[in-house]
Amino acid sequence: MKLGLFNLMGLHDRNVSPISVMQTTIDAVKLADDFGFDVAWFAEHHFTNHSICPSSLLMIARCVAETRQIRLGSAVLVLPFYNPLRLVQEVAFAALVAGGRLVIGLGSGYQPYEFDRYRADIASKNEIMLEVWDLLEQGLTHGYVEHDGDHFQIEHTELPMRPLGFTLPEIFVAGSDPAVVARAAARGCTPFMSFGHRGLAAASAFRDRLAERWALGGGNPETMPLAVQRYIYITDDPTEAQHAALCVRDLARAAVNLNSLTPSKEGVFLRLMPLNDEPPLDDFMENAIIGPANQCAEKLQREIETLRPTHMSCFMGFAGIGRSQTLASMERFGYEVIPQLKGLVETRHAP
Repeated sequence: MKLGLFNLMGLHDRNVSPISVMQTTIDAVKLADDFGFDVAWFAEHHFTNHSICPSSLLMIARCVAETRQIRLGSAVLVLPFYNPLRLVQEVAFAALVAGGRLVIGLGSGYQPYEFDRYRADIASKNEIMLEVWDLLEQGLTHGYVEHDGDHFQIEHTELPMRPLGFTLPEIFVAGSDPAVVARAAARGCTPFMSFGHRGLAAASAFRDRLAERWALGGGNPETMPLAVQRYIYITDDPTEAQHAALCVRDLARAAVNLNSLTPSKEGVFLRLMPLNDEPPLDDFMENAIIGPANQCAEKLQREIETLRPTHMSCFMGFAGIGRSQTLASMERFGYEVIPQLKGLVETRHAP
């Protein structure tokens, strides 16, 4: 299993500068590069403090010169929001800028408020995603786009970037829609799942659903690649651990709010209201990877052996945790946790 670093780039409150969020993210990516992580992922979100990053491709371009070997990926390009002709050019140019280190994450989106502001049809999001996916692969492999589909009609259009040939950047796909997962299987892409604040039992059930849908695309469920995202924070301090669990709870509260067409917010800042039947804080801590290095390594080992992922996306920079604490947690993960997962985790080199 290889490691990724997921960067949401959330803005906690009005006292936090977007510049500081970006700089902490860059420093975390550089640290992940030093520890031999495979990919640094950058989210795409719009119009709230949940993330200040509206373009993963821009962050990829920003981080190329700051890193040496780590690959850089979009997590994810929300395909229904894009003009396909513009997207294929920007991805091709990002591949050029990244010098062979580009990874593509694709998704259909989930926030109704974003769809409303982009005037995109959320009811057709998966169909639109599949059509844009076709156009993206066509442009990257052949150097032109030509299409007559349900959502897009594009006359034969040559692209100035040299085509990438039939070796596309590695593609990861977020979503559980049967047609999307089946397409991922047929194209040899990696499905991406997150179980957030939910426990391992819920994650196992979700993995089983993905495997069933993977088989619909002709894939072998027993050899299905899988990327799993986990919240991780390493600390021996119980107070710091509790604060990290509060941040995980805030992410769960934000996710519920963001599923509304009219999310409750003040300006760009989401109001974080308690969940219906919200579990106690201890449950959030137990279902994330939070605490001392040995304890976190043991929990990760159980999860890896149960879910059998080929990639783990480590979400380690929670909004609300300071720069020094974030980087210290990452250092402890690299020096104290990764060595305990020898034989399960593959890095470019030992930390």
